[in-house]
Amino acid sequence: MHGMRSWMVWGSVVIGSLAIAAALATTVTRWTQPSSPRAPAPDASNFRSMGPAPDFRLRSFAGPPIVLSAYRGNIVVLNFWASWCVPCREEMPNLERTWQEFRTQGVVVLGINVADDYDDAAVFLKKLAITYPSVFDPEQTRLTAYGVTGLPTTFFLDPRMQLRDKVPGGYVGPDGYQRLHRQITGLLRQ
Repeated sequence: MHGMRSWMVWGSVVIGSLAIAAALATTVTRWTQPSSPRAPAPDASNFRSMGPAPDFRLRSFAGPPIVLSAYRGNIVVLNFWASWCVPCREEMPNLERTWQEFRTQGVVVLGINVADDYDDAAVFLKKLAITYPSVFDPEQTRLTAYGVTGLPTTFFLDPRMQLRDKVPGGYVGPDGYQRLHRQITGLLRQ
């Protein structure tokens, strides 16, 4: 009887461990899975309003807090990221290039750091030479308000602060930059 009880206890431990490992693997995949590089970018005719963008006031990595509604009148590319997220790291040069190219045309790239340590995120931004504004969301209130389920995720806001598109996954490599470029150009033409 003692051998049977021991076998049942160890069997339960193994099954429980496998269940935890499967849950963790699903969570990590959900948070870091990039989108298909061949996913079509919407053109101006595909954009639709998804409602008003939830406003926020969050701590900036480069100065005073940033209020989203202060960017009313601009197209905003709102990107959720974390320093530990590999696709986030891979897409940030494309976001920086987009910021440099379109900021004189009324386009703002704004990063929201989530699920991260402030100091790690600040070092990450400096290492990658990211100059577009980024804020820190330590309580992940914006992550929840925007319904983000994986990183990176990018939202496009029109000048009236209306959500126009939600794109999960990263804008990685030359194809990613081209998709991002087409999306912004489509919004500018509206």
